[in-house]
Amino acid sequence: MPNATHYQDMKDALENPLFSKSDDSLRGQIRDHLKQTKHKFIVLDDDPTGVQTVHDIYVITDWSKDWIKKGLSDERSVLYILTNTRSYNEEKAERINREIVENVVAVTKEMGIEFTFISRGDSTLRGHYPLEIDVMQDQLKKSADIEISGHLIIPAFFEGHRYTLDNTHYLGVDGKLVPVSETEFANDSVFGFKTADLPKWVEEKTNGEVKSDKAIVISLEDIHTGGVDKVYDILVSASDNAPIIVNAKSYYDLDILSLAVLKAIDSGKHFLFRTAASLVKSIAGIADRPYLTAKEIVADDESKNNGGFIIVGSHTNKTTSQINELMKRYPIEQIEINVPKILDDSTRAEELNRVCQLVDENVSSGRDTLVYTSRDVIIAKDKEENLKISQSVSGSLVEVVQSLKVKPKFIIAKGGITSSDVATAGLEIKYAKILGQAIAGVPVWLTGPEAKFKDTPYIVFPGNVGEKESIAQIFENIKKDQ
Repeated sequence: MPNATHYQDMKDALENPLFSKSDDSLRGQIRDHLKQTKHKFIVLDDDPTGVQTVHDIYVITDWSKDWIKKGLSDERSVLYILTNTRSYNEEKAERINREIVENVVAVTKEMGIEFTFISRGDSTLRGHYPLEIDVMQDQLKKSADIEISGHLIIPAFFEGHRYTLDNTHYLGVDGKLVPVSETEFANDSVFGFKTADLPKWVEEKTNGEVKSDKAIVISLEDIHTGGVDKVYDILVSASDNAPIIVNAKSYYDLDILSLAVLKAIDSGKHFLFRTAASLVKSIAGIADRPYLTAKEIVADDESKNNGGFIIVGSHTNKTTSQINELMKRYPIEQIEINVPKILDDSTRAEELNRVCQLVDENVSSGRDTLVYTSRDVIIAKDKEENLKISQSVSGSLVEVVQSLKVKPKFIIAKGGITSSDVATAGLEIKYAKILGQAIAGVPVWLTGPEAKFKDTPYIVFPGNVGEKESIAQIFENIKKDQ
């Protein structure tokens, strides 16, 4: 039964999403520590939205040794590697994780770098867990003889109103905290689940192999009363890759945790992380910065006279309400892709031809254009078939991007799989700088010289983030500056 402290924690989280109890000196201590140790955190991001809390860092989409070496060659304490494994089956996800771990071990050995892996997953608990953690643990043992003491499970994502209290993970929805198991995300056709109680979620996801009572818990009381020393004692007690549940309602909580983790790493312990985006900002010592201005998210070259381009693949209810609000507020050109036609080999080419021609005409004529998939969700009998449908639809969106003959003045991609495929296959990005956020939880990449359109701001909008007016808000901010 929730107690008075629990209710106060919920009240704090709701009244101030980032909760004012924080201390700038903690983040400074983290930065100082990382400068001294040169320790690197390498984030394997299962879709491109994981950079939604950070700025002035780089993401690579190619994990060959040369690109990893390039990514690790500056003084930054964090590097993201986009794996996009959430859109793949288990076999491919395992293969990608093994290959990355093997290559990272080889490169860091050559460069003399100590590192820790973070598996960045979804703040609504979707993705390949425990598979990715298990594979990373196994490959680290094989490639570097590293024994993992435990993996920290931290789905808290404050910018998106996601908090973990009394071991239960909540989403802030319309002024209330709702267990994530009671939201649409728990019904995901590939990664669905039944409980938001994280120790029980671990048991569910491991098919009972890891019982809930085997999970180690770091409570808010441990963090607030015991501080760094108490959390450190809990961390160093872990062994055999134990799941470690971290409760968090604020960056203060994560900063205390991060200092304890760094102290435990110094003592010789090795950890993995299965986290949402907020933890990375804390443990890499990244300071706050204001949201990006309109000038920073629109190309500053000859393309500024072209139309902007918004492409939407996510089919969540949240996304549908957001694009409906955008279309209601602004006279943007609207093109719906008929998904049943895309999935039918006999009509796919004709439908794509129609869309590509319209998009190119609009953008080259200076008209802002929204392309979105038809909203009726097509669900197959099993997870593999659902993944194939998702990949086929996303592939069609990539073809639309590839067909662009002129550079849009801005690009927004809505949805995790969509934004990843658009980044890697559509825009051919290998190495991008993260400029910051357009609004809370919505990162902006700057494409590199190798991309289809170089030096182009690319706005990556997660499918499960934002309020009804969020896409319209970004669009309005851009229009105001013109």
